[in-house]
Amino acid sequence: MKSSFDRYLQDQLKKPKVRKAFEEERKVLRIGLALAEARKKKGLSQREMACRLGTSAPQISRTERRPEHSTVQTLERYAHAVGMELDFRLVARQ
Repeated sequence: MKSSFDRYLQDQLKKPKVRKAFEEERKVLRIGLALAEARKKKGLSQREMACRLGTSAPQISRTERRPEHSTVQTLERYAHAVGMELDFRLVARQ
């Protein structure tokens, strides 16, 4: 059974401008979730991650919640701290 919010969202996503904004935000959210997931897989708390990067736990939280406000250097340092590599790709639109 769909909640009233689900029905509202479904109706709103029929609007092209709303759908575009929703999809763009979803991309950003996926990046933040990937950062947090990589950190957790390494068994690191935000505080421990902050120590590795020489920053604060609240800054790690902000990076995971809103990665679009982070520099490429910060994201590269984050990836390195969890034993990964940052990989940017340009892909053709569908």
